[in-house]
Amino acid sequence: MTDFALIVGSGFERLGFPVLTRSPTKTPYGEPSSAVLTLAIGAARVPCIARHGEPHALAPHEINYRANVWALEQRGVRTCVGINTVGAIDAAFLPGELAVPDQLIDYTHGRVATFAGSGAPVRHIEFAEPFSPVLCGRLAAAAADCGFTVRRGTYGVTQGPRLETAAEIARLKRDGCAMVGMTAMPEAALARELGLDYAICAVAVNHAAGRSPDGVPIMAEIERFTEAGMRKVRVVLERLVAEQAGAM
Repeated sequence: MTDFALIVGSGFERLGFPVLTRSPTKTPYGEPSSAVLTLAIGAARVPCIARHGEPHALAPHEINYRANVWALEQRGVRTCVGINTVGAIDAAFLPGELAVPDQLIDYTHGRVATFAGSGAPVRHIEFAEPFSPVLCGRLAAAAADCGFTVRRGTYGVTQGPRLETAAEIARLKRDGCAMVGMTAMPEAALARELGLDYAICAVAVNHAAGRSPDGVPIMAEIERFTEAGMRKVRVVLERLVAEQAGAM
C-alpha cells in the first residue's frame, strides 16, 4: 500500500508497529529525518518517516520537512497522516485524548517552508483549509468508531524545542487555539504544495502551560500520557489502514 503514508513524531517507538525495511533516501533537499520505513500495519505495508529521526534526535526546527514530504511523494504517496503530540489548551480537551485539528496558526520562524525558490516555480497554494477535510473526517470517524473521544479545533504551531510560557499559552487561547504543538508547519503546507491529502491525528500528552487544574508538572504528564495516547493512535491507524486498503 504505497499511496498512503505516515509521518510520526514523538512517541514513534511506542506505536509498536514492526519495521520491515529501512530504505535510506536522498532528495534534492537533502536527507529525510529517517530512512523511509516500511511498517507492518495489519496486512498492509505502509511507508513511514520518523519525523525526529531514529533515535529521536532532531529538534522541531532542525527537521528537514521538505525532504520528508518529497521522499514520500516520490514513492507514489498521495495521502499522508501526521502523528503529533500536543498540549491541550481547551479546558474540555484532556491529556490522553485524541484530536484531529481542522485549522492551524503558524507561530514558527526561520524554517524553510516552501519548495519554491532557487529556480523552482512559485506556487501560491490555496490554504484556507490547511488539512484535507475528507481525510480529517475519515480520521475522526475511525477514532470515534474505536470508542475514543475525538476533539477538533485549531492547532497553534510554536517554534520549540522549549515548551511555552503561561503567557504565551494565554495568547494562543485568545487567538482561538485548542492545542499547541511544534511540527504541523511547514509540514502541512509542503504536503499541499505537492498535492498530497494531509491530516493530523494528535494525542494530547499534557495540559499546556498554566492550564493544569491541579498543578501536575508538565513533564510528569507527558511521560504518563504519551504511552497511553500512542496505544489509542495505534488502534485508530489499524482501523484507518484497513479501511484504506479495502477502498483500493
